[in-house]
Amino acid sequence: MDKIDENQLFSEGETVTPVEKVTDDKLQDSTDKESVSFSGAINSRNSYSMNRDWLTGNNASTAQNNLNNQIQTNMLLEARARRSTKAVVNVVNNVYAQGRSEQRTFQDVTTGATTRVNETVYYDFRFTEAFVDTNIARAVYFRAGKQVLVWGRGFFWNPSDVINAELRSATDAFQFREGTYGLRAHVPIGSSLNFYSFTGVGRSNRAEDMLQAFKAEVAFRRAEVATGVIMGQRKVPTWLAEASTRFLTLDWRAEVTYAYGDNAYRIDPNTFNPLLPVTYQLREQHVFKGVLSFGRSFEVFDVADRLGINFEYFYNGAGYKENVFEQNPLVRAYFVQNGLYRPNFYGMHYAGLFVTYARFFVQDLTLGLNALSNLSDKTMILSQLFTYNPLFNLTLTWQNNIFTGRPNGEYTVSGLGWYTEFSARVSF
Repeated sequence: MDKIDENQLFSEGETVTPVEKVTDDKLQDSTDKESVSFSGAINSRNSYSMNRDWLTGNNASTAQNNLNNQIQTNMLLEARARRSTKAVVNVVNNVYAQGRSEQRTFQDVTTGATTRVNETVYYDFRFTEAFVDTNIARAVYFRAGKQVLVWGRGFFWNPSDVINAELRSATDAFQFREGTYGLRAHVPIGSSLNFYSFTGVGRSNRAEDMLQAFKAEVAFRRAEVATGVIMGQRKVPTWLAEASTRFLTLDWRAEVTYAYGDNAYRIDPNTFNPLLPVTYQLREQHVFKGVLSFGRSFEVFDVADRLGINFEYFYNGAGYKENVFEQNPLVRAYFVQNGLYRPNFYGMHYAGLFVTYARFFVQDLTLGLNALSNLSDKTMILSQLFTYNPLFNLTLTWQNNIFTGRPNGEYTVSGLGWYTEFSARVSF
């Protein structure tokens, strides 16, 4: 009998844990061993960003193109105690050869006034996760601390995920998502019923800013369905429903949320004045968001699951009907710099195509092709990713992102046309 893996209890895919894996007494010997392990990776990332006007020949200057060299180090410390208890700390360090511009916010403790300045940093440290896993009689499982949750059933978009501090990146193949502070609980009952909860405190020191999420999940023979709610003081509750199944040889995933309003702050691009800024939240109106995904893996040349294809559509009922990025530069700058813009959740309609092909010509080479489109403003990101593993602990990657579509849309407003990156990553 395999040892319980607490990460698997909260991971993607099948989330139902058979009861025998939870209650079998034979697990006692294997889970009472104490250990400390240290692992991680060092990644040399080297990229070149090309401006669209230069690519199309409208501007011969390369002044808007950027070369970036970065060393990204990830260090994971795991201390296992007895009775399936462990502590995990994940640290990410970045060193930027050319420096990186970051915005800092300073607040006057006397007046409360805030000042924002841009500064160039050459390195940073982040504790992306730091948590403790424990349980009560292997019947109730807890994770307390800073953590990244797997919340939602969508392949890329998760409208029910208003919990995590950082969304998935559409362009960064080596993203380490920032965790959020809180307490997560999981109660498996039998082999077909699971209850989840999360109490989030974020960075706030006020009890009224706490977030509470509940979800119940039921497994059937060929499907899993779940329903729940996410709420907090000063926030409108978000109700959610999820389902996944296999039908007509395809794997289907669906996720729907409903709220009588929306908790994100927004602007009215038709009347907004950055000198006298007014932001608001949607209230007293029905807001639906939904994701539908389908796809499958294919056998190619007698290799099972060699080709994987997934398609996803996302409807965002709180998305902007107007194009904020077509406003003047001051409006656009305020919209982005003040956290009002949520990447890939800005428009009302999105679609994504995700393709992987393993053993691409050679054994250890994998090809990934993605297309991500904001259908509302007709802009798109096309991505290609080659991943080569000549050694078990060495990964060579070549990534290309192309940004195309109408000017001043979500994926084109920056003026970036093509981003290419080569990286060499050594794991230990």
